[in-house]
Amino acid sequence: MNGVRHALIVATDFYQDDGLAHLKSPGQDAVVLADVLRDPQIGGFEVEVLRNEPVHVLRRRVEDFFSDRHREDSLLLHFSCHGLKNDSGELHFATVDTLPQRLSSTAVSADFVHRCMTEGRARNAILFLDCCYGGAYMTGMGTRAAGNANVFDSFTAEGFGSGQGWAVLTASNAMEYSFEGTELADDHQVRASVFTRVLAEGLTSGEADLDADGRVSINELYDYLYDQVRQENPHQPPSRRIELQGDVYLAHSKRSRTDGEGLPEALRFAVASPDVFTRRGSVPELRDRLQSSDRETAEVACQALRGLVRNDIRSIAEEASHALDEVAVRSSPRSLDFGRIVQNSPAPHRRVQLLGPALAHECVPYPLEPWIHVAEEPDGLDVSVDTARPGRWEGSLSLEGRAGDSVMPVRAEVVPAPVPAEPVPSPAPRSAGDGRVPVTAPTPPVSLGPPPVRRSAGGTASGPVAPGPRAPDPGLRVTPVTPTSRLFAGFGVRLAARFIDYTLVLLFAVVAVFAVVLVAAVLAAPDSSMDTLADILLVLFFLGWGVLLFFYDWIFLRHLGATFGKMLLRIRVVNAADGGELSHRQAAGRAAVFGLPQTIPLLGQLVVFFESLAAQTDSREQALHDRWAGTVVVRVQGRE
Repeated sequence: MNGVRHALIVATDFYQDDGLAHLKSPGQDAVVLADVLRDPQIGGFEVEVLRNEPVHVLRRRVEDFFSDRHREDSLLLHFSCHGLKNDSGELHFATVDTLPQRLSSTAVSADFVHRCMTEGRARNAILFLDCCYGGAYMTGMGTRAAGNANVFDSFTAEGFGSGQGWAVLTASNAMEYSFEGTELADDHQVRASVFTRVLAEGLTSGEADLDADGRVSINELYDYLYDQVRQENPHQPPSRRIELQGDVYLAHSKRSRTDGEGLPEALRFAVASPDVFTRRGSVPELRDRLQSSDRETAEVACQALRGLVRNDIRSIAEEASHALDEVAVRSSPRSLDFGRIVQNSPAPHRRVQLLGPALAHECVPYPLEPWIHVAEEPDGLDVSVDTARPGRWEGSLSLEGRAGDSVMPVRAEVVPAPVPAEPVPSPAPRSAGDGRVPVTAPTPPVSLGPPPVRRSAGGTASGPVAPGPRAPDPGLRVTPVTPTSRLFAGFGVRLAARFIDYTLVLLFAVVAVFAVVLVAAVLAAPDSSMDTLADILLVLFFLGWGVLLFFYDWIFLRHLGATFGKMLLRIRVVNAADGGELSHRQAAGRAAVFGLPQTIPLLGQLVVFFESLAAQTDSREQALHDRWAGTVVVRVQGRE
């Protein structure tokens, strides 16, 4: 469009009449549309907004809007309000002071707007009507809300000059409600319009530029509005009447057609076609070429699909995006867990295989942590981790591909190497009666506690710890392992700890059962339901005992190294191999062997009791469940 572009936005969402006050109007959306039209990068209009103005102000401003314009000017008038028809079928636009039974004097008639449009000198005049239409009839004439509002009967070519162009787009052409006298008929519910909101969104995003030529024509805009409005409200399809000299462009968009450089001529034409269906038809062919083993062919198709994702309308962009997802970087495995590694041992290596077509194998690996090392190999990667510093490590390996990136989580735990223990002095040997001196070989001490981990403020492992051997907690002193010191916890203290644990678990079970029964009583459950609930609770109370013990032991041993009873009596369970914390497998295995047999009442308890007696015959006082799990129970002195 040449000349000056003017827009007048009339929005009324407040009405003094009680009947109109119950109806919904998108006044706020019209204000948003004004900002879009005013944007020099989109509409470039000089915009005036009239919101909730009385009828005499609107009449004057509408007439002024079309008067005193130049031939090259382009005008856009937008009404966002209620459209009412009187008993003669004449259409009026409601204002803040409109009375449904006095439309001629309290509303802006469509004939008045049409006359102002025809008397203006501007070459093009466009009218948007986001109105829900109703009928205002005399009492006793009956409700006539159903049917067609016949909006275009008020806007015809009559009166326009031969060189003038005009267009009318309306959100709906249906009668949705009616008045009988001054009362709104209660048998019709007005639907909220989405016309103005969709209009503003289409211009802002450029989605209304269907041919991706960087401009939004009035015909493109109508096609976009029709599709989008029908998706949200099938009962309100927009309508149009367009009598323009050539195509009129309302706005600019940032879309541009993909040129398809490097593609075969026919496919290149399809990718750059102004026809939306032709461009959509090019996507399957580009997807096939994307899978080619010839990397140059696949790369050209990838660039064309990226252009469609970046510049085309939403439906085509989504299809192109799905095609690119098929050549995104995919690895096997998707994550790496190196497990426990001894400090300063040779770096462990893991191979990562790249999956998918040839283009998916072209990726650049970027370790996001300095302790992760990666080397590229044919169709794969070799990943290793540094073992110099102890700690629990969690990081990521970024794989940047042609069609998108992926991130591979990497985990490792570096534990300190075993440190030779200093010799522990033993009591002076006593001379035997025959003059021989008995020799006692000292046993190495057992270290307690988990390997060191530096934790961030969020509680996750995030950094290195100081190198060197790990010392036990300075507040805990471990009795050295010698024949006279009895480092290992005996059967008696372990039995006492287990009695404390049984008491706590029993109390928890009783409280849980009482809470369930209380809730059922509060909810006034029927007697049959209460009986069924009582039977279920009784079965769970006896048969669920072993399961409850299993979870109790597993959670406490894995995270604290001791159950509550053991902590009270200053004993704990450690790894029999190195004195460290228990792994999940060890904690779960020990808890399962000890707890699950007790699911069987009496018999299960007897089995566990007798297998625990095996500790009496073992040099390290290990019960059968300790031997199976590779654990040992040791004594720990308190803080000093």
